[in-house]
Amino acid sequence: MPRTMFRFIRDFRKEPEAAERWFRGLVQAIYSLEELPERCPLIPERREFPFEIRHLVYYSLRIVFRIEDGANRVVVYRAWHGSKRALSSEDLT
Repeated sequence: MPRTMFRFIRDFRKEPEAAERWFRGLVQAIYSLEELPERCPLIPERREFPFEIRHLVYYSLRIVFRIEDGANRVVVYRAWHGSKRALSSEDLT
């Protein structure tokens, strides 16, 4: 999904600099999870999963991740477009 959005901004809208800024911001948003990932809410679909899944919204993307117990580590599963259907466990494999 991020690749598609980058290409849309770069090629369709003909704004390569904006596409680069958008992508750098996405990477910064992901790296921001190193500090206080608990600030991000649990996903609405949380009952579907046997562990806590959270998300960080970046423009129209949901960066879906979990905090590993005791490891002080964040595992990012995917960036999901906010208008897509609800996540299911199959989406994270």
